[in-house]
Amino acid sequence: LWRWAAGAEDAACECLNWKRLYDAGDVVCGEGLELYEMTKPRLTLSLAEAAFSWKGLGYLAYWEYCSTFFRRMDNNFCVNAAMTEYATTDLPGQTWCYVSDECAALNGGQKVPDKQSFSFLFHALQWLPNRVAFPLMHLVGSYLHSPQPLPRRVSWKVCSKGPDRRLRDMPPLEVLDLARSMDSVIGFVSKIAYQRLPPPAHTWASIEGAVAAGDIAKMPRLLQDAIAAKDPVVIDVDPEGHTHQRIVRGTEVYELEQQCDLTGCGARHWPFRRGRDVGEL
Repeated sequence: LWRWAAGAEDAACECLNWKRLYDAGDVVCGEGLELYEMTKPRLTLSLAEAAFSWKGLGYLAYWEYCSTFFRRMDNNFCVNAAMTEYATTDLPGQTWCYVSDECAALNGGQKVPDKQSFSFLFHALQWLPNRVAFPLMHLVGSYLHSPQPLPRRVSWKVCSKGPDRRLRDMPPLEVLDLARSMDSVIGFVSKIAYQRLPPPAHTWASIEGAVAAGDIAKMPRLLQDAIAAKDPVVIDVDPEGHTHQRIVRGTEVYELEQQCDLTGCGARHWPFRRGRDVGEL
């Protein structure tokens, strides 16, 4: 009986397939930690806030996070809760996934709260300017709609190395190939997969000399630790963190080039390759 119960708990705590959850309407992108990088410290959004989050966060951000990444993830890999400095261990520095609400071992996660429906008029109002749309949505939601309960049968948990499949533990080329296969913004996926040395304190220019010479002692302590652990870490070329990137994993160096233009910023606009190793640049 104990073994059966343990097996049932393990099954309940197995990460769920992202795309299937969204396609089935079991959850909307943003009800978990999908947008936590931009909404923290808030952990919970209403259904309307999640469904129309692009209104407040901006269309490009929503497109990058939800449209071209989370809703295309036909797998159950754990992803970063936020984009954080290497070795960050609080919630923003953890990885997460959705699980059944029968899972008890959430490791600091929580059940996705039940939601309430919103008026069908919101779908038309969303196209109005924010200064008009938001007051009208409030008016309609308050006086012209009777909310219906929408139960949620999922939770989100903090993932663990070993039992869970985390993007963070995958080799860079596997993560980058996954992003390319989904036509995602590869420079976003790298940072939702791996931790980083955040600019402007750290940029590729500030460490390239030490990397080229293989002089690990002259590298930032966090990079030394990441190399020793063979944990992939993202380093921006751009001091503002928007364009080209390098990923260092042990002695391996990977180069990502941002070539976004008026035609888009999908996978083809982010060519990548394995570069020369540490000490060989």
